[in-house]
Parts: sequence; C-alpha cells; structure tokens
Amino acid sequence: MDAIAFDRNHGGAGNRGLIDFSVSVNPFGLPTAVLEAYHRAAQTIGVYPEPYAATLTARIAEYLDVAPDNVVAGNGSTQLFYLIARALRPRRPFVVIPAFSEIANSLLTSGAAPSPINLRRELGYRFDVDEICAAVDSGADAVFLARPNSPTGSSIELAAVRAIARRCAARGCWCVVDEAFIEFADDPSSSAAMAAQHERLLVLRSMTKLYAVPGLRLGYLAAARTVAGELRRALEPWSVSGPAAAVGVACLAQPQSWRDQIRSLLRVERTYLERELSKIPALEVFPSEANFLMFALRGEPASLIAHLRQHGIVVRDLASLPGAGPGLYRVGVRARPDNDRLVEALAAFAGRVE
Repeated sequence: MDAIAFDRNHGGAGNRGLIDFSVSVNPFGLPTAVLEAYHRAAQTIGVYPEPYAATLTARIAEYLDVAPDNVVAGNGSTQLFYLIARALRPRRPFVVIPAFSEIANSLLTSGAAPSPINLRRELGYRFDVDEICAAVDSGADAVFLARPNSPTGSSIELAAVRAIARRCAARGCWCVVDEAFIEFADDPSSSAAMAAQHERLLVLRSMTKLYAVPGLRLGYLAAARTVAGELRRALEPWSVSGPAAAVGVACLAQPQSWRDQIRSLLRVERTYLERELSKIPALEVFPSEANFLMFALRGEPASLIAHLRQHGIVVRDLASLPGAGPGLYRVGVRARPDNDRLVEALAAFAGRVE
C-alpha cells in the first residue's frame, strides 16, 4: 500500500479581491463582541501571555463540559496535529482520505509514512467503519479521521466513533478525530467529552471556522488527562498569543443562539447551493453535512479555474489532494448573492464546454 503523498496546496492565499469559495469559514463574519475583544487585547501586546493559555483553557473546558486538565490549546489545530505526530510518534498510522492535507504532512515530517483509508467515489465518499476497524486490526498504531470530513462533507456518528475508539484501545492504537467543522454540522454533537474519558481517543477542534478568525490561528484538543498532560509538556510555551487567547474567550462567550443561527443560515444556503449546482448537467455534487460542498466536473477541462477567476471567483481545486484528484473541487457555502454568482459562472462554463 502506497504512503500518502505530501501536499501543501491550500485555499485562502492570494485571493484578495475575489469571492473566495476556496475556504470554508463562516461567511457572515465574526461577532462584534469578538472584534471588540481583539481591539482591547491589542493594547496588552507589551505583556507576556500565559505560557499555556490557562484562562482560555479553563473556558474551553467549561464549554466542552470537561476538566481543564483534559484540554490543550494551541496555535490552530494544525499545530496540534504536528504536536501529536511529534509527541506520540505513531510509526504505522492510517489516515482516512481525502482529508485536510496537514494531517498526513504532520506524520510525514515526523518520519512516519501514513497509509490511506480511501473514501470511495462510488459510495458517495461515505465512511466505512468496518474498513477503519480492519486497518486497526492490521496493526495500525494510529488512525486519523474527521467529522465532518473535508473536503467530502461526509461524516460519522458518535456511536461509530465510540466503536472505533474501543477497537483502538483494544489494539493499543490511537484514534484521532478532527472536528474542525463540527459546529457547522447537521448534528453538532462533539466527541470531545468522550475523549476526556478514553485513554486512546483525541479530538481536535478549530475556533477559526465558525468565528471567522483564521488569521489568529486558534485551536484546541481534548484527551484523557494523562495524554493531555504528555502533549502539554511537549508543546512550545506561548503558542497562543495574548490577543488570540482573549479572542478565544470572547468567542466562547457568544450565546448558543448565535451558533444555532449561523448553522441554520448555512444549512439553508447549502441546501440551495446543492440543488442549484445539481441542475448543471456537467457537475456531480456529493452530499454534505458541513458548510461546504464537493463536486466533480465531468470531462475535467483544465480551464475551469481560469474561467472562474475571470468571473471574480476562486474555488478549491483538489487535483493534487491525495484521495481526490483532477476534476474534483470544493466550495465553501457563502451568502446567497455569492452563491448565485458561483452557480451562474459554473453554468456558463458548462454550457461552453458541452
């Protein structure tokens, strides 16, 4: 079985002035209280932050209903993937792909050669729990998966996570779950509280997606106390800046009604965008439970990206992403005017190449 290749093509960079569908961040923007917290925190940049963001960690723990000792805050969930790879040092990891490429990258840079568990197109990129468990039984010492998964939008239920984690525990294997997009999911129930009670389960979360603060780099993980303690000792101090920690506290102070409203708005827009894109004969749109959609362009013409840029639009081209390939694209769900503009541009392109 071939190892997963290194890939560092990401959305979001160099797209100023364009409607950026290449990222999957809350398009309605950050809450006013969060922006105000950032401005207040900017006045304290002459003071060292807490080495391990204790105040923020306590607030995260309260939000997850776990103990602070179960939480590690970091400079985005990406840093925490690299921390896991460096500190736990899995030698035979498996990654469910296609997925966020920095999961495999973190393992590769720590000397491991991650093997793929492929989500298959003919099955709508749905998860196969039996296949994941078979990888564990084959000798895996870590399995990495996401719920919901990016870029496919497919997800896995909590009961399935529990079953996989139990199989991992029985085999001495780590189960690492990426929940960066869980708060956009149709069912936002997290497995973080489960991780606090399970010696082999780690759950990573991002604060940049829902709260629309990707420039701050802020994420956290939940794990059993002994595991979280081991990871914290291996983490660089001051990984979370003072402004980022203050913004994180303000994000978590938002009422649940705000989160529910954003999720509801995006669900309506996702349903609309999926329906309209599915009307274009040249596209195959895959079911999603998140705030983005993946679609395949039949015929795989190389000029789509240039065509969309001419219309002021950029999407995530998945040609180089392991487990995806040429002709596959991901689009973040945005507000209705932007979504309509994307549909019009794709329809015009499809009409031109038919």
